[in-house]
Amino acid sequence: LSLSAHSSPVGFEGRRGVTVTMATDALEKLDTLERAVLEIEVMVSIFCQDIIDDGQADGEEEFAIITPDALECARTIIDATQNEVACEIPRIDVEVVVRSTSGCCSRLRIGLPPGYPSICCAKVTVLAAPKIFPRNQRDELSTKLQCRAEELLGSEAMMEIINECRNVMEDLEKNNQLRDQISEEVCADDTLGTNAEIMLSRRWIWVHHITKAERLKQIVTEAQHLKLGGYLKGGYPGVIVAEGDSNSCDEFVSWIKGSKSRPGGFGRNWGHHVRGEVTVDKRQLPDYFQELEDDMGKLGSLCKEFGVEDEFREFILQHK
Repeated sequence: LSLSAHSSPVGFEGRRGVTVTMATDALEKLDTLERAVLEIEVMVSIFCQDIIDDGQADGEEEFAIITPDALECARTIIDATQNEVACEIPRIDVEVVVRSTSGCCSRLRIGLPPGYPSICCAKVTVLAAPKIFPRNQRDELSTKLQCRAEELLGSEAMMEIINECRNVMEDLEKNNQLRDQISEEVCADDTLGTNAEIMLSRRWIWVHHITKAERLKQIVTEAQHLKLGGYLKGGYPGVIVAEGDSNSCDEFVSWIKGSKSRPGGFGRNWGHHVRGEVTVDKRQLPDYFQELEDDMGKLGSLCKEFGVEDEFREFILQHK
């Protein structure tokens, strides 16, 4: 989209856009460009006034023109058309911070391509969304804003896009609050119903050696999958201490021994090396199961730190 006339074109540095020539529809194209520039000027006036009224003049800008050269080029085109100027019509980009009533913020980039608002719709990109929104909700916000921009083809859209962003953010916040409330109620019900049934235990496993990297990785993965805490020390000898729900501990030991229902175990002879089974009232080891270097002293120090040194000495070092 461009404007030109009968005399030689005035030299302007080319910007992204589509070049066309002033013809019978030149006035319509000029009107479209003037509408876009006027809308930007109105938006700047509105947002600057908001910042002053809120006492945030020194804070983060609410509205910013990202391509000031393009805006200046557009103004030049509007002023010069009466002198028969030819120039490429640029795309103008702005950024705006949208705040919900709760204070959550999203940063949008709104692109106004040549022909906006009559021929082309605004192009909306969500640059940043509230951290409380997971990826799928950020995608939902982005999709809804672009759909709204397309619905507004033919009219000035920026303020409507901003309002839509605010509305969508607040709807998503309400949905998240409701989801969290339901989750808390379900967890409370589960706790009331199962607290009496939960039993915790620790299992101490000793084996002559565990040296293969893939085997070490599989043990850690299985323990983490079952939400067990504890440690794996590879090398000579191999030692595992696993802590958590007793049923999960049973399943872990069954897998270690080579359960048919859970392929990947390391042989039934491992069952002879389950040296200790202790029922406990509370968890003492870190919740996250992890692999240690081949350092028995390090394992011993950790056991002492977390109050299970006596079990370590009895079941692994065979000292009572």
